[in-house]
Amino acid sequence: MIHAYAVFEPGGELKHYEYDPGPLGAQQVEIQVEHCGICHSDLSMIDNEWGMTQYPLVPGHEVIGTIGAVGSLVTHLSLGQRVGLGWQSGYCMTCETCMSGDHNLCPSAE
Repeated sequence: MIHAYAVFEPGGELKHYEYDPGPLGAQQVEIQVEHCGICHSDLSMIDNEWGMTQYPLVPGHEVIGTIGAVGSLVTHLSLGQRVGLGWQSGYCMTCETCMSGDHNLCPSAE
């Protein structure tokens, strides 16, 4: 179970929120978050300034923590290892776009 703080409506207060993310994928890791940054884009999402926010919303997309679980195909990270995660994820790292450094434009990005 994930324990977080979420907003439930545009401009809403952060309130305790729990959810089950489902099974961990083979190429995924679970990070036990210790610190999380809230930036201006998070505030824009909280307020639905771009008209695309889905509620409940758990803001904060830049984290530091330790690896709490690893998927069956993850070999380069280990339990307890300290990691940081920025706002970008889910890239294939094989297409021309990724290999040229434009990961945010990867057609496989989640």
